[in-house]
Amino acid sequence: MKNEYHFHINGNPEKIREVLNLLDGTIQTLTSKDGDIQITWKPSANANPFEKITKILQAGNLDDGILLLDLFLSDNPTDEDVLFNLGMAVSDSGELTRAIDLLSQLVKQAPAHTNGRIALGVALVRSQKTEAGLKELEIAVSQEPDNLWARRNLGGGLMQAERFSEAIEHLRRATELDSTDQAAWVGYGQALQFNGDITQADKAFITAIELDEFSELAERARVARTQLAEKTFHGASDMPRMDAVMYCVSALEKFEKLSLEQVRQIGFEIALLATRGLDTNNPAAKYTLKNMGGNFSGLQLVCYEFVAFKQFAPEQNIGFDLSAEYEAALKLFGKNNK
Repeated sequence: MKNEYHFHINGNPEKIREVLNLLDGTIQTLTSKDGDIQITWKPSANANPFEKITKILQAGNLDDGILLLDLFLSDNPTDEDVLFNLGMAVSDSGELTRAIDLLSQLVKQAPAHTNGRIALGVALVRSQKTEAGLKELEIAVSQEPDNLWARRNLGGGLMQAERFSEAIEHLRRATELDSTDQAAWVGYGQALQFNGDITQADKAFITAIELDEFSELAERARVARTQLAEKTFHGASDMPRMDAVMYCVSALEKFEKLSLEQVRQIGFEIALLATRGLDTNNPAAKYTLKNMGGNFSGLQLVCYEFVAFKQFAPEQNIGFDLSAEYEAALKLFGKNNK
């Protein structure tokens, strides 16, 4: 770590003072003329300014983190750590052209900088330069086959290129490298889904949800599971599923004896249960409800939820289309009540 840094940047001197005060150190000199600022800055003893900048970026303060990194880049334009961190930060902020320039400079002067090459690949893929990005990510994997970040991002890039069978290989390896990486499991599930392997895709999504059921990634996995269930539910047929029709009839019969508020409570309880995933392909009656006695299968509960919402919120989409089954059930229910 240097004892003294010399910064040269265009900007607002008051803003520069403000961001430098976020670090442990002292401004020795600061001169400003027409926006051209020159600064001598000295870090405090044993202080590591880059650790503080990393925390600033991790806290989501990209603007201040980028400005600080720009200052340190002006002191040493070839510093590999600064090029890497600044390149990633501006990529995350959406400045993809600048990110590509910074990270290209980094890998040109340090070809073995695998993480820099991964970041470059990600920036290229983000800017829709998919083939160029995949090339960088493939080099990164060849340099470090057990680099989780390389495998996961190469898998994601291959997904963007609709090369799903290749993506599966790298995303599966990512889950092997870190079985707790929720993003890898979701990506692996999506690759399997798009490649047509519904059973294994569902297993991957279940694993992702179990890792952290309250995360945004878990929500994506639940939505994907619902899509899988709906796709396999009807298969190639346009005809209503008679088992679901009869479950809908049963729901209509039960709800006829209840108040609208009771139906609402049942609907919301099932909806909450569904956020954790309902197995609509397993006929076992393994679910229970607080607001209604009995044991229920996953498909039965989805049917009950659909019918319940039709009664108190008919415009609401529960994420599982049972319109044909519901219409058939209404006809049967009407006949039975004549």
